[in-house]
Amino acid sequence: MSTTRILLSMAFAFLLYGAQLLFAQNEVQLGQPVMANSPESSGESLYLSKVKPDRSLARGAEVVLVSGYEPTDSASGMTVQVNVDRPGSKVLLVLSSYDKVNWQVTASPGTAVSGILVGGYYPPTVMTKIPTKGYLQKLPYAYETENVKFKRILAQLNRLFGVERVDAFRGSYRIPSNVDISELDPRNTELTLHGPRPRVPERNFNFELLATDFSRVRWTLIGPLNEKGRAYASKGKVAVSDSGVVYRLKGSQLERLDPQTGRVEPLTLPPNFPRFSHAKDIAYDTNRELITVATLGGEGYLYRYDTIKQKWLDYRSLNNIDIFSLAFDPQGDRYVAWTRRGNLVFISGEGHGLFSREVRTRLEGFGRLYDRGNGPPPRVHLAAKEDDIAIIYIGGNRVSQIWHYSVKTENAVLTYAPYR
Repeated sequence: MSTTRILLSMAFAFLLYGAQLLFAQNEVQLGQPVMANSPESSGESLYLSKVKPDRSLARGAEVVLVSGYEPTDSASGMTVQVNVDRPGSKVLLVLSSYDKVNWQVTASPGTAVSGILVGGYYPPTVMTKIPTKGYLQKLPYAYETENVKFKRILAQLNRLFGVERVDAFRGSYRIPSNVDISELDPRNTELTLHGPRPRVPERNFNFELLATDFSRVRWTLIGPLNEKGRAYASKGKVAVSDSGVVYRLKGSQLERLDPQTGRVEPLTLPPNFPRFSHAKDIAYDTNRELITVATLGGEGYLYRYDTIKQKWLDYRSLNNIDIFSLAFDPQGDRYVAWTRRGNLVFISGEGHGLFSREVRTRLEGFGRLYDRGNGPPPRVHLAAKEDDIAIIYIGGNRVSQIWHYSVKTENAVLTYAPYR
Protein backbone atom coordinates (compact mmCIF):
# COMPACT_ATOMS: atom_id res chain seq x y z
CA MET A 1 0.00 0.00 0.00
CA SER A 2 1.38 3.40 -0.97
CA THR A 3 2.15 6.04 1.60
CA THR A 4 -0.64 8.23 0.19
CA ARG A 5 -3.29 5.51 0.59
CA ILE A 6 -2.10 4.80 4.14
CA LEU A 7 -2.40 8.48 5.03
CA LEU A 8 -5.90 8.68 3.49
CA SER A 9 -7.04 5.59 5.44
CA MET A 10 -5.72 7.02 8.66
CA ALA A 11 -7.48 10.35 8.00
CA PHE A 12 -10.78 8.58 7.28
CA ALA A 13 -10.49 6.51 10.46
CA PHE A 14 -9.76 9.65 12.45
CA LEU A 15 -12.79 11.43 10.98
CA LEU A 16 -14.99 8.40 11.70
CA TYR A 17 -13.76 8.25 15.32
CA GLY A 18 -14.40 11.98 15.71
CA ALA A 19 -17.91 11.63 14.40
CA GLN A 20 -18.62 8.76 16.80
CA LEU A 21 -17.19 10.75 19.70
CA LEU A 22 -19.29 13.79 18.79
CA PHE A 23 -22.42 11.64 18.56
CA ALA A 24 -21.69 10.10 21.97
CA GLN A 25 -21.27 13.55 23.52
CA ASN A 26 -24.64 14.67 22.12
CA GLU A 27 -26.45 11.41 22.72
CA VAL A 28 -30.07 11.82 23.84
CA GLN A 29 -31.73 9.15 25.94
CA LEU A 30 -35.51 8.95 26.16
CA GLY A 31 -37.71 7.05 28.56
CA GLN A 32 -39.36 3.74 27.90
CA PRO A 33 -42.66 3.87 26.04
CA VAL A 34 -45.87 3.63 28.06
CA MET A 35 -48.49 1.58 26.24
CA ALA A 36 -52.07 2.71 25.99
CA ASN A 37 -54.46 1.13 28.48
CA SER A 38 -56.29 -1.83 27.02
CA PRO A 39 -59.86 -2.82 28.01
CA GLU A 40 -58.68 -6.40 28.53
CA SER A 41 -56.26 -5.44 31.33
CA SER A 42 -57.84 -2.45 33.00
CA GLY A 43 -61.54 -2.60 32.28
CA GLU A 44 -63.73 0.01 30.69
CA SER A 45 -63.66 3.70 31.51
CA LEU A 46 -66.20 4.40 34.27
CA TYR A 47 -68.56 7.27 33.57
CA LEU A 48 -68.24 9.89 36.33
CA SER A 49 -71.54 11.63 37.00
CA LYS A 50 -71.58 15.14 38.46
CA VAL A 51 -74.94 14.67 40.15
CA LYS A 52 -75.21 14.32 43.91
CA PRO A 53 -74.78 10.64 44.85
CA ASP A 54 -77.57 8.86 46.67
CA ARG A 55 -77.11 8.60 50.46
CA SER A 56 -77.88 4.89 50.29
CA LEU A 57 -74.42 4.24 48.81
CA ALA A 58 -72.90 4.59 52.29
CA ARG A 59 -75.68 2.85 54.21
CA GLY A 60 -74.09 -0.19 55.84
CA ALA A 61 -70.91 0.38 53.82
CA GLU A 62 -67.25 0.50 54.78
CA VAL A 63 -65.91 3.88 53.69
CA VAL A 64 -62.41 3.61 52.22
CA LEU A 65 -60.35 6.71 51.35
CA VAL A 66 -57.26 6.69 49.11
CA SER A 67 -55.67 10.10 48.70
CA GLY A 68 -52.44 11.94 47.96
CA TYR A 69 -50.78 14.68 45.96
CA GLU A 70 -49.50 12.73 42.94
CA PRO A 71 -48.75 9.20 41.70
CA THR A 72 -45.40 7.74 42.74
CA ASP A 73 -44.30 6.65 39.28
CA SER A 74 -45.07 9.03 36.44
CA ALA A 75 -43.52 6.48 34.05
CA SER A 76 -46.56 4.28 34.70
CA GLY A 77 -48.71 6.81 32.87
CA MET A 78 -50.07 8.37 36.10
CA THR A 79 -51.79 5.06 36.85
CA VAL A 80 -52.64 3.84 40.35
CA GLN A 81 -54.04 0.33 40.80
CA VAL A 82 -56.50 0.04 43.72
CA ASN A 83 -57.39 -3.50 44.75
CA VAL A 84 -60.34 -3.86 47.12
CA ASP A 85 -60.42 -7.25 48.84
CA ARG A 86 -63.31 -7.22 51.34
CA PRO A 87 -65.42 -10.31 50.58
CA GLY A 88 -68.88 -10.15 52.14
CA SER A 89 -68.65 -6.37 52.62
CA LYS A 90 -70.20 -3.36 50.97
CA VAL A 91 -67.58 -0.71 50.21
CA LEU A 92 -67.86 2.96 49.28
CA LEU A 93 -64.54 3.91 47.65
CA VAL A 94 -63.33 7.52 47.76
CA LEU A 95 -60.35 8.56 45.60
CA SER A 96 -58.76 12.02 45.57
CA SER A 97 -55.53 13.63 44.42
CA TYR A 98 -54.10 16.94 43.26
CA ASP A 99 -52.28 15.74 40.15
CA LYS A 100 -54.01 13.79 37.42
CA VAL A 101 -54.42 10.09 38.22
CA ASN A 102 -55.67 7.26 36.09
CA TRP A 103 -57.31 5.12 38.74
CA GLN A 104 -57.66 1.41 37.95
CA VAL A 105 -59.98 -0.35 40.40
CA THR A 106 -60.47 -4.07 40.94
CA ALA A 107 -62.52 -5.93 43.55
CA SER A 108 -62.26 -9.52 44.77
CA PRO A 109 -65.22 -11.90 44.36
CA GLY A 110 -67.86 -11.19 46.98
CA THR A 111 -66.76 -7.57 47.48
CA ALA A 112 -69.61 -5.19 46.61
CA VAL A 113 -68.43 -1.69 45.65
CA SER A 114 -71.55 0.47 46.00
CA GLY A 115 -69.96 3.50 44.40
CA ILE A 116 -66.72 5.28 43.56
CA LEU A 117 -66.30 8.98 44.39
CA VAL A 118 -63.42 10.72 42.64
CA GLY A 119 -61.98 14.20 43.12
CA GLY A 120 -58.92 16.09 41.97
CA TYR A 121 -57.60 19.43 40.76
CA TYR A 122 -57.00 17.85 37.36
CA PRO A 123 -59.72 15.68 35.76
CA PRO A 124 -59.19 12.05 36.88
CA THR A 125 -60.23 8.88 35.09
CA VAL A 126 -61.37 5.53 36.47
CA MET A 127 -60.94 2.22 34.68
CA THR A 128 -62.76 -0.78 36.14
CA LYS A 129 -64.71 -3.94 35.35
CA ILE A 130 -66.75 -3.59 38.56
CA PRO A 131 -70.49 -3.07 38.03
CA THR A 132 -70.78 0.19 40.00
CA LYS A 133 -71.44 3.91 39.62
CA GLY A 134 -68.89 6.70 39.55
CA TYR A 135 -69.26 10.28 40.78
CA LEU A 136 -67.01 13.29 40.19
CA GLN A 137 -66.95 15.41 43.35
CA LYS A 138 -65.09 18.47 44.62
CA LEU A 139 -62.74 16.77 47.06
CA PRO A 140 -59.36 18.03 48.27
CA TYR A 141 -56.42 15.68 48.59
CA ALA A 142 -55.06 14.68 52.01
CA TYR A 143 -52.08 12.51 52.86
CA GLU A 144 -52.34 12.82 56.67
CA THR A 145 -55.14 12.98 59.22
CA GLU A 146 -53.56 15.98 61.01
CA ASN A 147 -54.48 18.41 58.25
CA VAL A 148 -57.44 20.65 57.54
CA LYS A 149 -57.80 18.99 54.11
CA PHE A 150 -58.52 15.62 55.73
CA LYS A 151 -61.18 17.30 57.84
CA ARG A 152 -62.68 18.90 54.71
CA ILE A 153 -62.93 15.51 53.00
CA LEU A 154 -64.76 14.12 56.05
CA ALA A 155 -67.02 17.20 56.13
CA GLN A 156 -67.94 16.66 52.47
CA LEU A 157 -68.69 12.97 53.06
CA ASN A 158 -70.79 13.95 56.05
CA ARG A 159 -72.83 16.36 53.93
CA LEU A 160 -73.33 13.76 51.21
CA PHE A 161 -73.94 10.63 53.27
CA GLY A 162 -74.15 11.57 56.95
CA VAL A 163 -71.02 9.53 57.77
CA GLU A 164 -68.65 10.83 60.44
CA ARG A 165 -65.63 8.59 59.88
CA VAL A 166 -63.72 6.58 57.31
CA ASP A 167 -63.00 2.93 58.00
CA ALA A 168 -59.72 2.76 56.08
CA PHE A 169 -57.37 5.55 55.01
CA ARG A 170 -54.45 5.10 52.62
CA GLY A 171 -52.81 8.50 52.41
CA SER A 172 -49.37 9.47 51.12
CA TYR A 173 -47.89 12.48 49.36
CA ARG A 174 -46.88 10.25 46.45
CA ILE A 175 -49.53 7.58 45.93
CA PRO A 176 -48.05 4.09 45.38
CA SER A 177 -48.63 2.41 42.04
CA ASN A 178 -50.51 -0.37 43.86
CA VAL A 179 -52.85 0.15 46.80
CA ASP A 180 -54.33 -2.95 48.42
CA ILE A 181 -57.37 -2.70 50.72
CA SER A 182 -57.81 -5.99 52.53
CA GLU A 183 -58.14 -4.84 56.16
CA LEU A 184 -59.81 -1.92 57.88
CA ASP A 185 -57.85 0.44 60.12
CA PRO A 186 -58.14 0.20 63.91
CA ARG A 187 -60.96 2.39 65.16
CA ASN A 188 -59.62 5.66 66.52
CA THR A 189 -60.67 9.30 66.65
CA GLU A 190 -58.08 10.36 64.04
CA LEU A 191 -60.33 8.92 61.32
CA THR A 192 -63.41 10.83 62.45
CA LEU A 193 -64.80 14.18 61.36
CA HIS A 194 -64.49 15.72 64.82
CA GLY A 195 -61.04 14.40 65.66
CA PRO A 196 -59.51 13.70 69.07
CA ARG A 197 -61.63 13.84 72.21
CA PRO A 198 -60.65 16.15 75.09
CA ARG A 199 -59.25 14.64 78.28
CA VAL A 200 -59.20 15.77 81.88
CA PRO A 201 -55.94 17.61 82.70
CA GLU A 202 -53.72 16.49 85.56
CA ARG A 203 -53.79 20.04 86.92
CA ASN A 204 -56.35 22.75 86.28
CA PHE A 205 -56.06 26.48 86.78
CA ASN A 206 -58.05 29.67 86.25
CA PHE A 207 -57.30 32.37 83.69
CA GLU A 208 -59.09 35.21 81.90
CA LEU A 209 -59.96 35.81 78.26
CA LEU A 210 -60.95 39.16 76.77
CA ALA A 211 -64.35 39.39 75.12
CA THR A 212 -64.91 41.68 72.13
CA ASP A 213 -66.45 44.26 74.48
CA PHE A 214 -63.14 44.30 76.47
CA SER A 215 -64.68 42.55 79.48
CA ARG A 216 -62.79 39.75 81.20
CA VAL A 217 -64.31 36.27 81.22
CA ARG A 218 -63.02 33.66 83.67
CA TRP A 219 -62.01 30.30 82.24
CA THR A 220 -60.38 27.03 83.22
CA LEU A 221 -58.71 24.41 81.05
CA ILE A 222 -62.03 22.56 80.73
CA GLY A 223 -64.32 25.53 79.99
CA PRO A 224 -65.71 28.89 81.16
CA LEU A 225 -66.50 29.36 84.84
CA ASN A 226 -69.49 31.67 84.70
CA GLU A 227 -70.49 32.65 81.16
CA LYS A 228 -71.13 30.91 77.86
CA GLY A 229 -71.78 32.12 74.35
CA ARG A 230 -69.50 35.16 74.57
CA ALA A 231 -67.64 36.55 71.56
CA TYR A 232 -63.86 36.75 72.02
CA ALA A 233 -61.16 38.83 70.33
CA SER A 234 -59.68 36.22 68.02
CA LYS A 235 -56.83 38.37 66.68
CA GLY A 236 -55.50 39.55 70.03
CA LYS A 237 -53.78 42.95 69.86
CA VAL A 238 -55.77 44.16 72.90
CA ALA A 239 -54.84 44.40 76.59
CA VAL A 240 -56.64 45.93 79.57
CA SER A 241 -54.79 47.44 82.53
CA ASP A 242 -55.77 46.90 86.16
CA SER A 243 -57.45 50.32 86.09
CA GLY A 244 -59.64 49.29 83.16
CA VAL A 245 -57.86 51.32 80.47
CA VAL A 246 -57.80 49.56 77.10
CA TYR A 247 -54.63 49.42 75.02
CA ARG A 248 -54.94 48.21 71.46
CA LEU A 249 -52.98 47.99 68.23
CA LYS A 250 -54.48 49.76 65.24
CA GLY A 251 -52.29 49.08 62.23
CA SER A 252 -48.86 50.54 63.04
CA GLN A 253 -50.07 52.49 66.07
CA LEU A 254 -50.59 51.71 69.77
CA GLU A 255 -53.67 53.45 71.18
CA ARG A 256 -55.00 54.07 74.66
CA LEU A 257 -58.80 53.93 74.93
CA ASP A 258 -60.84 55.15 77.87
CA PRO A 259 -63.93 52.89 77.83
CA GLN A 260 -65.87 55.35 80.00
CA THR A 261 -65.51 58.36 77.70
CA GLY A 262 -64.58 56.64 74.44
CA ARG A 263 -61.56 58.94 74.13
CA VAL A 264 -58.72 57.48 72.03
CA GLU A 265 -55.13 58.66 72.37
CA PRO A 266 -52.30 57.52 70.07
CA LEU A 267 -49.06 56.66 71.89
CA THR A 268 -46.33 58.04 69.65
CA LEU A 269 -42.97 56.28 69.63
CA PRO A 270 -39.79 58.21 70.55
CA PRO A 271 -37.74 59.44 67.55
CA ASN A 272 -34.96 56.89 68.13
CA PHE A 273 -37.35 53.89 68.19
CA PRO A 274 -37.97 51.86 65.03
CA ARG A 275 -41.52 52.34 63.81
CA PHE A 276 -44.01 49.50 64.28
CA SER A 277 -43.90 47.09 61.35
CA HIS A 278 -46.30 44.15 61.41
CA ALA A 279 -47.19 44.60 65.07
CA LYS A 280 -48.68 41.26 66.11
CA ASP A 281 -49.70 41.38 69.78
CA ILE A 282 -49.51 43.15 73.13
CA ALA A 283 -49.51 42.00 76.75
CA TYR A 284 -50.02 43.72 80.09
CA ASP A 285 -47.37 43.16 82.78
CA THR A 286 -49.44 43.32 85.97
CA ASN A 287 -46.32 43.23 88.18
CA ARG A 288 -44.74 46.35 86.64
CA GLU A 289 -47.86 47.87 85.04
CA LEU A 290 -46.27 47.87 81.61
CA ILE A 291 -47.65 47.31 78.12
CA THR A 292 -45.36 45.19 75.93
CA VAL A 293 -45.62 45.11 72.13
CA ALA A 294 -44.15 42.45 69.80
CA THR A 295 -43.56 43.18 66.09
CA LEU A 296 -42.35 41.14 63.13
CA GLY A 297 -40.86 43.79 60.84
CA GLY A 298 -37.18 43.39 60.04
CA GLU A 299 -35.59 41.35 62.81
CA GLY A 300 -38.61 41.95 65.06
CA TYR A 301 -38.72 44.10 68.18
CA LEU A 302 -40.09 44.03 71.72
CA TYR A 303 -41.25 47.44 73.05
CA ARG A 304 -42.20 48.34 76.64
CA TYR A 305 -44.48 51.21 77.72
CA ASP A 306 -44.96 52.40 81.34
CA THR A 307 -48.71 52.90 81.94
CA ILE A 308 -48.13 54.80 85.22
CA LYS A 309 -45.51 57.28 83.97
CA GLN A 310 -47.15 57.18 80.52
CA LYS A 311 -43.92 56.98 78.61
CA TRP A 312 -41.98 54.48 76.53
CA LEU A 313 -39.20 52.68 78.39
CA ASP A 314 -37.17 50.74 75.86
CA TYR A 315 -37.13 48.38 72.90
CA ARG A 316 -34.93 45.45 71.97
CA SER A 317 -34.35 43.21 68.97
CA LEU A 318 -36.05 39.82 68.86
CA ASN A 319 -33.27 38.51 66.60
CA ASN A 320 -35.72 37.15 63.99
CA ILE A 321 -37.93 35.29 66.47
CA ASP A 322 -41.33 35.74 64.82
CA ILE A 323 -43.78 36.24 67.67
CA PHE A 324 -47.47 35.95 66.77
CA SER A 325 -49.02 36.18 70.25
CA LEU A 326 -47.85 37.27 73.69
CA ALA A 327 -49.06 36.81 77.28
CA PHE A 328 -47.72 37.71 80.71
CA ASP A 329 -47.57 35.27 83.63
CA PRO A 330 -47.62 37.22 86.93
CA GLN A 331 -46.87 34.15 89.07
CA GLY A 332 -43.84 33.19 86.99
CA ASP A 333 -43.00 36.87 86.35
CA ARG A 334 -42.31 36.21 82.69
CA TYR A 335 -43.81 36.42 79.23
CA VAL A 336 -44.88 33.46 77.12
CA ALA A 337 -44.92 33.90 73.35
CA TRP A 338 -46.20 31.81 70.42
CA THR A 339 -44.04 31.90 67.28
CA ARG A 340 -44.62 31.42 63.58
CA ARG A 341 -43.17 27.91 63.86
CA GLY A 342 -45.52 26.91 66.67
CA ASN A 343 -42.95 27.16 69.45
CA LEU A 344 -43.33 28.64 72.91
CA VAL A 345 -40.70 31.25 73.80
CA PHE A 346 -40.23 32.40 77.39
CA ILE A 347 -39.01 35.94 78.16
CA SER A 348 -38.27 37.37 81.60
CA GLY A 349 -40.30 40.24 83.03
CA GLU A 350 -37.30 42.50 82.32
CA GLY A 351 -37.31 41.46 78.67
CA HIS A 352 -34.45 38.94 78.60
CA GLY A 353 -34.73 35.75 76.55
CA LEU A 354 -35.00 32.61 78.68
CA PHE A 355 -35.74 29.42 76.69
CA SER A 356 -38.06 27.93 74.08
CA ARG A 357 -40.08 24.75 73.62
CA GLU A 358 -41.29 23.05 70.43
CA VAL A 359 -44.96 22.30 71.11
CA ARG A 360 -46.88 22.38 67.82
CA THR A 361 -46.37 18.69 67.04
CA ARG A 362 -47.42 17.75 70.60
CA LEU A 363 -50.90 19.31 70.29
CA GLU A 364 -53.31 16.53 69.35
CA GLY A 365 -55.74 17.68 66.67
CA PHE A 366 -53.96 21.01 66.12
CA GLY A 367 -52.89 20.05 62.60
CA ARG A 368 -56.55 19.96 61.54
CA LEU A 369 -56.72 23.75 61.90
CA TYR A 370 -54.55 24.47 58.84
CA ASP A 371 -52.79 23.01 55.81
CA ARG A 372 -49.48 21.98 57.34
CA GLY A 373 -47.72 21.63 53.98
CA ASN A 374 -48.61 25.07 52.66
CA GLY A 375 -48.70 27.55 55.52
CA PRO A 376 -47.68 28.46 59.07
CA PRO A 377 -49.67 27.26 62.08
CA PRO A 378 -52.57 29.50 63.10
CA ARG A 379 -52.38 32.07 65.84
CA VAL A 380 -53.35 30.98 69.35
CA HIS A 381 -53.97 32.76 72.65
CA LEU A 382 -51.92 31.95 75.71
CA ALA A 383 -52.51 31.95 79.46
CA ALA A 384 -49.91 30.83 81.98
CA LYS A 385 -49.47 30.04 85.63
CA GLU A 386 -45.80 29.21 86.22
CA ASP A 387 -45.17 25.84 84.54
CA ASP A 388 -48.77 25.31 83.37
CA ILE A 389 -49.62 26.84 80.00
CA ALA A 390 -53.07 27.08 78.39
CA ILE A 391 -52.91 27.16 74.58
CA ILE A 392 -56.23 28.48 73.32
CA TYR A 393 -57.52 28.51 69.74
CA ILE A 394 -60.28 31.02 69.03
CA GLY A 395 -62.03 30.63 65.68
CA GLY A 396 -64.95 32.79 64.61
CA ASN A 397 -64.81 34.66 67.96
CA ARG A 398 -65.49 31.51 69.96
CA VAL A 399 -63.17 29.25 71.92
CA SER A 400 -62.99 25.99 70.00
CA GLN A 401 -59.96 24.21 71.52
CA ILE A 402 -57.77 24.40 74.63
CA TRP A 403 -54.61 22.40 75.27
CA HIS A 404 -52.69 22.15 78.53
CA TYR A 405 -48.90 22.15 78.21
CA SER A 406 -46.60 21.37 81.12
CA VAL A 407 -43.20 23.03 80.98
CA LYS A 408 -41.80 20.48 83.46
CA THR A 409 -42.95 17.29 81.74
CA GLU A 410 -43.28 18.73 78.20
CA ASN A 411 -46.60 16.87 77.88
CA ALA A 412 -49.55 18.39 76.04
CA VAL A 413 -53.21 17.34 76.42
CA LEU A 414 -56.35 18.49 74.61
CA THR A 415 -58.68 19.52 77.44
CA TYR A 416 -61.53 21.43 75.76
CA ALA A 417 -63.25 20.95 72.39
CA PRO A 418 -67.00 21.57 72.70
CA TYR A 419 -67.67 21.73 68.97
CA ARG A 420 -65.99 18.44 68.02
